[in-house]
Amino acid sequence: MTFSIFISYSTADLEIVHHIRGMINDPHIKTFFAEHSVIPGESLVQKIYGAIRNCDLFLLLWSSNSQNSEWVAREIELARSENKQIVPIKLDAESEIPSVLSDIKYIPYHESPEKVLSWIQNDVFSTAKAKLWDPVIGLVLGAVLLWLLTRK
Repeated sequence: MTFSIFISYSTADLEIVHHIRGMINDPHIKTFFAEHSVIPGESLVQKIYGAIRNCDLFLLLWSSNSQNSEWVAREIELARSENKQIVPIKLDAESEIPSVLSDIKYIPYHESPEKVLSWIQNDVFSTAKAKLWDPVIGLVLGAVLLWLLTRK
């Protein structure tokens, strides 16, 4: 079992996307971003929508470029309709977080890339590990309960 992150972004911001994705380099975390997760010939709509529906976290890399992206707007809409946890990372000072997300705290990458790294280390990695341990703990507790019930 893995923790799945969907990364929403504008292709004009690929350099920063690669940098942030590199920060999330962990064998227990699967990142989806269309540039590398969808192969030629596959349906972008099917792959992207499926990845959003199945993700544990929707990571929005917001910038002046993504403000004008029809794809990013659709991805946000689907993530909201699926009640996904959305974490906006504001890449530049010029962009304004969309009003539909105005109630969500964002991380100001443009002010301090270290804040993003700190958030990934403190929140994402710990959440991913907790998700992985939940089924293991359930199995262990179930085995202990079964052992206790069958003991005479």
